[in-house]
Amino acid sequence: MIVLFSGETISGYVDSINVAEVYFKLEDSLSQEIIPTWKVYYIYNDFDRVFHYSRSFNENMRRINNSSGIIHTINNDTIRYEWIQVNKDMINPELFVTLSSNRSEFYPLLDVKKIVTDYSIMEYSVERGFRLSFTGFFLAFLLDRRLKDFLPKFEFLGLNQSGVTYESFVHLIPMATLIAMFYDYLMDKRSFYFTPVLKDETFDRNMYVFSLRHILDTVAENMVWRVEKTALGGKVVRWIRRKVS
Repeated sequence: MIVLFSGETISGYVDSINVAEVYFKLEDSLSQEIIPTWKVYYIYNDFDRVFHYSRSFNENMRRINNSSGIIHTINNDTIRYEWIQVNKDMINPELFVTLSSNRSEFYPLLDVKKIVTDYSIMEYSVERGFRLSFTGFFLAFLLDRRLKDFLPKFEFLGLNQSGVTYESFVHLIPMATLIAMFYDYLMDKRSFYFTPVLKDETFDRNMYVFSLRHILDTVAENMVWRVEKTALGGKVVRWIRRKVS
């Protein structure tokens, strides 16, 4: 079963998977289909064994770890928990859940429809808001280069007033943080979806986690993979790896 970020699922037989593409056949077809790997949330088989996780899946797992909240299962059970730890083992993916001070249990990950965490998840909104405002400030500095405009007031250094850009930056940080928190609240970013109950049912929100670093990593991995497929490129990449290792 190939699960996309929207919750849409594709039932079929996976022939192979690499950095760039997943090759598969639909249940009722003999022709081979291809889907870019970056579009896939995760893939599991009929024995509930997961054999591909996306970067967004890993990031969502990281955000859920050590939180409290509510688990909604595919059987419509509701489980309130105090603490959770994710085991992303490919053979037996599961959740270790503390239900109370003297009771803990394991739950198969693929039995979980969604997890709704507490509002501590908003720390990632604060982090993103700060990163966005700081990135804007840094880009403005690269374009302007007038250092005096970016410094606070330091009378002992001869700066009798704060720079214009610095004052804007001071106001931009809390504003960007509040906007990020409000946006994540509206988009219900504390709800994490995993296993669709029905084949044609989708998640209530897209589970893709935007990350410029992950995008650049994916592009770089694809480029290396395509170069490595060529005769000369394969030799060069193997030589570099031997030197690095």
